[in-house]
Amino acid sequence: MERTKNLVKHKEMLFLYLIFSVGIFGHLFYPLRELMLFLTPVTLLLTGTLVLFTSYKGSNKFLKWIILTYLLTFALEVIGVKTGLVFGEYKYGETLGLKLFEVPLIIGFNWILVILGTISVAQLITQNVLANSLIAATISVIFDLVLEPIAIKLDYWQWSQNVIPIQNYIAWFLIAFISALLFSILKVKMQSGLSKHYLLVQFIFFVSLLLFYS
Repeated sequence: MERTKNLVKHKEMLFLYLIFSVGIFGHLFYPLRELMLFLTPVTLLLTGTLVLFTSYKGSNKFLKWIILTYLLTFALEVIGVKTGLVFGEYKYGETLGLKLFEVPLIIGFNWILVILGTISVAQLITQNVLANSLIAATISVIFDLVLEPIAIKLDYWQWSQNVIPIQNYIAWFLIAFISALLFSILKVKMQSGLSKHYLLVQFIFFVSLLLFYS
């Protein structure tokens, strides 16, 4: 039984890396670029659902954390787009798909996945609640530093006057810290699933595009 579980896990991991490898090639190979951009929200939804499914341990606390994190991040995105008070002045493009209140519905989902990945990595380093939350928040900011330049090129979002404000990174840190802290406060348990691999493969994806996309 254990061998079967490990085999399934390895297949899921291979699938995740394969999908993002195809994504890297498709974005860099110009004739496929428009198709890749069109498929972005679908790809995020499918791979993200796989990650959450493999991480779920049958706990209502996990589901509660997902719902609270989605509502928190989506609400902050709406406030941010409308007022510029959260991240700075920005607006979303068309790449991330269907929007509500000018914010793509997928964005809160991706916040969940990124933060879950950073929590998974932080848990490898320490089980201390405060230290874990600080590490997760720091990793989130590092991830966003890589994400931002290529997100603009892919029309995920655009910044006013093409300037990424420091405010954005402060907001990322605080949001990730609060979400990671909530994860610990709720005593959420998760399977050793794909969450850290999802974070790594997205990091590889954006670094690859950052280096070679034109």
